[in-house]
Amino acid sequence: MHIWDFFCIFVAKMYKAMRRYILAVLSVLLLAGCQRTQPIIILYENDVHCAVEGYAKLAGQRDLERQQTPYVSIVSCGDFAQGNTVGSLTEGEAVVRIMNAVGYDYLTVGNHEFDYTVPQMVHLSEMLTGKTLCCNFSRYQQSADSDQQSATCDEEDLFPGYAVKKYGSTKVGFVGVATPSTFRSSTPTYFIDEQGNLLYDFHANDTYERVQQAVDAARDEGAEIVIVLSHLGDDPEVAYSRGLIAATHGIDIVLDGHAHHLLNERLVNDRGDSVTLASTATKFAYIGRLTIDKDNRLTNELLPTCDCQAVNQAVRDTIQAVQRELAAKVSAPVGTTAFALADRDNQDNRLVRKQETNLGDLMADVSRYATGATIGVCNGGGLRAGLYNETISFGDIVSVWPFNNTMRVVECTGQQLLDALEVGVALLPLENGDFLHVSGLRYTADPRIPSSVIWNENRMFDGVGGTRRIVKAEVFVPAEGEQDKLPYEQQGTWQAVNPEATYTIGGQSYIIACSGASGTFAKMRLLPIDGEPLNDVEAVCTYIRAMGGQVNEAYRQPQKRIIIK
Repeated sequence: MHIWDFFCIFVAKMYKAMRRYILAVLSVLLLAGCQRTQPIIILYENDVHCAVEGYAKLAGQRDLERQQTPYVSIVSCGDFAQGNTVGSLTEGEAVVRIMNAVGYDYLTVGNHEFDYTVPQMVHLSEMLTGKTLCCNFSRYQQSADSDQQSATCDEEDLFPGYAVKKYGSTKVGFVGVATPSTFRSSTPTYFIDEQGNLLYDFHANDTYERVQQAVDAARDEGAEIVIVLSHLGDDPEVAYSRGLIAATHGIDIVLDGHAHHLLNERLVNDRGDSVTLASTATKFAYIGRLTIDKDNRLTNELLPTCDCQAVNQAVRDTIQAVQRELAAKVSAPVGTTAFALADRDNQDNRLVRKQETNLGDLMADVSRYATGATIGVCNGGGLRAGLYNETISFGDIVSVWPFNNTMRVVECTGQQLLDALEVGVALLPLENGDFLHVSGLRYTADPRIPSSVIWNENRMFDGVGGTRRIVKAEVFVPAEGEQDKLPYEQQGTWQAVNPEATYTIGGQSYIIACSGASGTFAKMRLLPIDGEPLNDVEAVCTYIRAMGGQVNEAYRQPQKRIIIK
């Protein structure tokens, strides 16, 4: 071999060796150059409930943050689609339109996103430009050879449980989780078929395990920080945020919704590590600001929205456009009232879920008048606002009953009626969304007597054991010729509820036909109707017009239909 050949071989080997060295040096330099030096800012909210004005300030705060760092995201912990007319008149679509103008990155679903049916919730999620995350909501797929629900039928997650986003050199994982109580706090019949088989599942018994699996998967993909977007709240009888932290590891912060609390505290996970639990209360009282510095240290702040001065004009324009489109219908006058029909006391304490109010009397009378049933009912959890303006607008009524229900009637025994009343008072003196306001009925409850209501695994009514808190219940029997009069005008007598007798009960479809109020009406016989059922808001409008356009003086004070000892 010629000496030139040896020289060429030597140069080639040196080149390969130097090439590896040069590439290694360049890699180190490039990695150093990619190291994130600016903070990551995560702005968040929960339970906005259609308080849409806050979105312009949220976007304005994002604009301010982007002047300091390119790494800014906006996330939501749910319950944005329902709360007032902007949501109910458009089944959440107008709210999503505003949220898209803001530009969300990730969100999870709250229980009230399901108020307009599961298909509509999925439609809203598809409309959103941000990505919906939820690790514990599944749909069952029936087997081809069986039309019955079974433990072996296929299960499909409707949304990804997590996502990983890269900010410079840092990967951040986001995990979404919804409250299993959605099954009963939204509309139970949305999640089951006519035979009572589950169509959808919130995995009440393994929610924490599902979150852990999503957290582990995000970590496996390189997430250095994991943020949980939670709509769990604080009810320890189902999966809740504090329980989630105590049962898991690998989570850095839980941003929580559902309970409407203001939270910014440190808790300990199952390995003794510190985890932040944060929540912004409700209706944009605060904007959450999470900072992840260059060393991945977290700082969480709660900014009073009223102090946030920056406003994104494009988002405000979208809000105003939506409001103009709805203004004519929302502001249309229906009638007047000379006094407040209250859902709260003067200290802003909510009353309608634990005691009689004049608002509850009115709405229960609407239920009886609209359906022609012996008894009218409305549940305290369905009364979402009071009527405080002298002129009552269509929008005011929608704010009271914002769920687009219809009016339906069931037939039941007196014993079933007594059971329904028992469920309503089971939690007294605490609030209970199942608490029943009544018309054509009066009852007395003694909370000192232990409640023996039996609940199933989904916190749905399963029977009454021994002791009963309802110590007296009477049904009103109108005198001859009085049936067609308005409820407060009727004359008649009161008779004790007979457990063996048959009664009819009218009310909103949520409790009468859709297993709401913990399913206490689910085993009663739903009566058929001719044509389309009457919308609940229209029923209220009809009743006010029947009173001559002004709420009658009979409703100035509660009418002592409910006595709590």
